[in-house]
Amino acid sequence: MTFSCNYEAPVSVRRYGQQRQEILLINERYQHFLQGIGFTSFAAAWTFARGEIIKEKGERTVIRAEFPCPADPEVEHGHGPEENTVFYIKKHCQRLSLWQRLQCLLRPLVSCGEGFKEFHNYCRFRQNGLATAVPVAAGIKFSSFLRADSFLITQDFSPLTALEDIVLQQPATLLGRENQQKKNNILRAVGRYARRMHDSGMNQKDFNATHILLQNLVSEQPQVALFDLQRVDHNPLNRLRWPIKALAELNYTLPPVLFSESDRLLLFSAYKGKKNLSALDQWQYLLIRRKTARIARHTQKRGLAPKMTDTE
Repeated sequence: MTFSCNYEAPVSVRRYGQQRQEILLINERYQHFLQGIGFTSFAAAWTFARGEIIKEKGERTVIRAEFPCPADPEVEHGHGPEENTVFYIKKHCQRLSLWQRLQCLLRPLVSCGEGFKEFHNYCRFRQNGLATAVPVAAGIKFSSFLRADSFLITQDFSPLTALEDIVLQQPATLLGRENQQKKNNILRAVGRYARRMHDSGMNQKDFNATHILLQNLVSEQPQVALFDLQRVDHNPLNRLRWPIKALAELNYTLPPVLFSESDRLLLFSAYKGKKNLSALDQWQYLLIRRKTARIARHTQKRGLAPKMTDTE
């Protein structure tokens, strides 16, 4: 049966492996599931050869795999749909600098391996009541002194839908006066989520329509969650820049044909938590607009084709 998900619940983590050279971390809720599919060690998950490779870029590979879910102990036998559930396995083959290796020795569960760091980021978000996709497990193995192989397993985020998919596949649902209130509710929810994220001391560096997940779109308070937390800034010295960088990144991925200047101002007002913006707030909003324009110029200069900004 499929797992029911609370996207904000803190993650209880169990560690396997006492040696620093090879460690496996699992979400305790998925312990029996992982045992059922044989993922009881780093090697078992790392050498998994089935599934569909959906991304292969440099040192990173992402595999989509379906597994039969075991019976949930909280559900009475014979009840609930018997279905496969989709999971994603993200693998990293990472060459470390001497500084990175030193950090791994000092803080092995936080600083080592991209898969481990992303799992930790998921846990940090959940600890602060910020909804995310579901982290299932992470592992790391040092194949040499300056090489770390790591992975992260997450569960498919259905029935949540990426804002990007709504923009690309269902643009009509955001157009017209009849949909304005729904769009306003979405923008308010996203703006408030961004503010809570920053107040919690974190900033996802790729805070855009691709990574923002939504559910209950017709609700007055839609569910907002994030996925792909590989790049998260925890440096408090950058905190003043987070609103500008995050909201500019998001603004760039919201096509003008669907999101007016008034919509963007509503998003910013929701982030600030106020209807009437001060002179300082208006100056900050101007900086966001300028940053958005710089992102557009930089993207065009690199010859990249944005998927959403040209939506007609």
